[in-house]
Amino acid sequence: MQTGPLLYEAYIATGKVKHVFVQHPLDGLHPQARPASEAALCAGNQGAKAFWDFHELLFERASEWSGQADLTDKFREYAEELGLDGGALVACVESGETADQIQVELEQGEALGVQGVPAFFINDWFLSGAQPFEAFQEVIEKALRGEHPPPTPTPLPPGATLFDANPAQPGYTYGGDAFRGSPGAEIGLVAFIDFQSAENRTHLLEAWPDVEETYVEPGKVMLIIKHFPAPDQDSAFKAAEAAECAGQQEAFWAMHELLFEKQEEWGQAEDVVATLKEYAAELDLDTGGFAACLDEGQTEAKVNRDLAIALQNQRPAAPQFYIIMGQLGGWVPGDKLQEAIEELLAQ
Repeated sequence: MQTGPLLYEAYIATGKVKHVFVQHPLDGLHPQARPASEAALCAGNQGAKAFWDFHELLFERASEWSGQADLTDKFREYAEELGLDGGALVACVESGETADQIQVELEQGEALGVQGVPAFFINDWFLSGAQPFEAFQEVIEKALRGEHPPPTPTPLPPGATLFDANPAQPGYTYGGDAFRGSPGAEIGLVAFIDFQSAENRTHLLEAWPDVEETYVEPGKVMLIIKHFPAPDQDSAFKAAEAAECAGQQEAFWAMHELLFEKQEEWGQAEDVVATLKEYAAELDLDTGGFAACLDEGQTEAKVNRDLAIALQNQRPAAPQFYIIMGQLGGWVPGDKLQEAIEELLAQ
């Protein structure tokens, strides 16, 4: 059973929790998210139930409308399917009536430290990523007891984006992603990786070196890493956590390369965590700090956030690539990377 229905049954239907949905479209990753948010609010003009029905249909049919240049007909179709006035909804979207509200909500979220979705505020508690029911239950119960959390994350500086280099954390973006290449590169390439994927390893060894030499090293492309471990592979998820734990000691890339190099070894290990700790020692890391990071799940939320983005976009399996230049962005197959980069550079 999914988390949402469990939360509804235990807390929302019982009157303990009021569920408020706030729009937070990630324009850089999902160009169609903002118009979809506008359409949902426009549906809400025809009643609260209309909003929630339209909201659920958008998530259910994401594969139909994401990536489409013109969503007018699709929004009208969805509205009429739900028994709403399709013409009124489209007119509302085209007028930009709800655009200001979305921008206000987006900026409020950023000011509170939201760097990715899904993100949840339970009173003053912040919960990030696609978390299981038990994680929500723990926080909700704390809030019901009147407990309060530490301060919320620091907001982004004015004008900064999640993909900009964070000077306070060398080698990482404001979104918490490891990167390499020039922070001033014209193109950002977000690679969703799975350390346990044989296909990912093959791409890294055979196809990626040419991309790195041609575009990343000369400063044309900034490579940004997000994690996409197979949901049914606990060891793959743990490896992603290990890379981020190594990153706390400025050794993300060293661990990244070691994990792919020794993929078969740790992938078949009886005790994956123990093997990952051995790799930390091999890299001359502070093994105590690394072990604490891994055992306490200090980077688990980060990996969960990345995984949620990939799953929400219904990506099949790593490696997956999302290319960004200014307001342009889209998913690109691995074998089309150089072609896509050249097309953007030509613009």
